[in-house]
Amino acid sequence: MSQTTRDSEMQADPSVARSSEDFADIRARDPSGGLLANRWMFVPVLLLGMTVTIGTVTVLSAVVGHPLGMEPDYDRKAASWESEREQRAMNERLRWVVTPEVGSQGAHRTVSIRVEDKHAARIDAQSVVVECIPVKAAEARRTVELVRRDAGEFTGSFDSSIGGQWEFRVTVVQGGVRYTDGFRRFLTGVRGATMNQGVLDGHG
Repeated sequence: MSQTTRDSEMQADPSVARSSEDFADIRARDPSGGLLANRWMFVPVLLLGMTVTIGTVTVLSAVVGHPLGMEPDYDRKAASWESEREQRAMNERLRWVVTPEVGSQGAHRTVSIRVEDKHAARIDAQSVVVECIPVKAAEARRTVELVRRDAGEFTGSFDSSIGGQWEFRVTVVQGGVRYTDGFRRFLTGVRGATMNQGVLDGHG
């Protein structure tokens, strides 16, 4: 088809001529050839890049100062768990019996402990320490080193106006051997006076 024939057809069809003019106008205004019109195709790539960057920064922040793959403070926690496991095994072998007596006169609390072996023979321990913890206010805990009152009997006291549930953790040392136990008691507030007596709830 000759150029003259093509020009004649375009002149004969006004819509074709108008479409050609519109396309030429779009090309003139957007030399990138429609790149801006397709800019949304780059959004997933951009989001993926941001996700990878954030993940990398998070991992680096977590492992800085720690060996890769190791939980922070892992060594200390593992050593503590191992020590507790060994102490529980020791308690089971010794099977000592610690009988507590807790009394209150206002804010003045007294703790008395009797220590016996599994055959009910008194143990004249070298040291008996009791950690006294109010369950709802653990930061107000007290540590009391009991004094010997008689063979196998020890007593001590502390002051606290906090009432409610208390946890008592007992540590007995005799001849290089360490025994631990624990029990709970409900203590009244400063206006009451009570005396609770009983055998420990179980080996701690």
